Amino acid sequence: MAIGGLIAERPAPPAPERPGRGPALRTAPIVAARRWLAERVRGEMSAGAVVYHAPSTAFQSPGGGENQLIQTGRYIEARGVAVRPFSPWVDRLDRAGLLHLFGMSREGLQLARVARAKGIPVVLSPICWIEPRAMAALATDPVGRWANRAKWRLKALVPSFPTWRRELLNLADAILPNSVAEGEQLVRWFGADPSRIRPVPNGVEERFAHADPSAFRAIHGAGDFVLYVGRIEPRKNVLGLVEGVRAAGLPLVVIGDALPGYEGYAADCKRAGSGFARWLPRVDHDDPLLESAYASARVLALPSWFETPGLVALEAALAGTAVVVTPHGCTREYFGDRVGYARPDRPPEIARAIRDAWTSGPDAGLAAHVGAHYPWSEVARRTAEAYDQVTR
Repeated sequence: MAIGGLIAERPAPPAPERPGRGPALRTAPIVAARRWLAERVRGEMSAGAVVYHAPSTAFQSPGGGENQLIQTGRYIEARGVAVRPFSPWVDRLDRAGLLHLFGMSREGLQLARVARAKGIPVVLSPICWIEPRAMAALATDPVGRWANRAKWRLKALVPSFPTWRRELLNLADAILPNSVAEGEQLVRWFGADPSRIRPVPNGVEERFAHADPSAFRAIHGAGDFVLYVGRIEPRKNVLGLVEGVRAAGLPLVVIGDALPGYEGYAADCKRAGSGFARWLPRVDHDDPLLESAYASARVLALPSWFETPGLVALEAALAGTAVVVTPHGCTREYFGDRVGYARPDRPPEIARAIRDAWTSGPDAGLAAHVGAHYPWSEVARRTAEAYDQVTR
């Protein structure tokens, strides 16, 4: 998601002393995503603000996790909670009301230690899925493959074994996994305290329910196609997708850029897609062309090594597009039997699932299901409840 240019600073809302201890919640306008981050990092942090943190490199190649941070912040603010994306050069945690970490990182661990030392509550959205078979398959050498398998077998046997992730989970007053399954993994792999786990799903913006194919088709032409939106990297299994679509004999459109360091992988994908795949650069998340692309596509395919559950799958589903996703991760918890599933290491299975979705079209209840269960307003409500519970 791109960050928009600086604009005139808006008047800051009254800051609560602490989340849950301030004034009654009120409804406030939701600031456009393009402006939100650029505005919120300006000026001085309001006393008692909820401080949001992501690893310092996160927005160099933004994806679903970064979108989750921004959308949560936008909709939490609409409930009257002041939010501040953390700026390490100027912000002091002793002025914060609460620290909310997005993603598990050693950088976040250091900040959590400081927060706890200063008596500031810590909330963690882990955005974490452990898939040992994916780690083994994506290892670049046999030794790495063996080491990954051995490491995770040890963790399964001894979840209390000290690791930095376990320490981070223990420092959090509340843990907000994106699914029940993710929370169960955190208990199984790291011995997380189940009483601190409060699942909060990923969300989707209502604008995708009103998607219109006209804008995308005016630029790129009419015609049906399979769509992939996201970073080009091995974990997303773009090469396996290309091979599956080629076997299905269908046209493919890829919207996204290579993750830094994987330019060679992207070149391999493009060579494999010669003659039937079209490669378009990344589109800003709040660009209307994105929902138009979803509405133009016949199938959205995301046969990654794992997803939690893949924000683009939620968005495409709400736009009325048939969806094929990986079964690894928490996708079934979100979609049930309303989408197609294909394992990432089986191109024939990917081809078959895509052909089936191409022929049958979207499930009749898919868009309504996503719209009813995963709006960002519901994500914000559950998140605000967690804030209230840890600040009482």
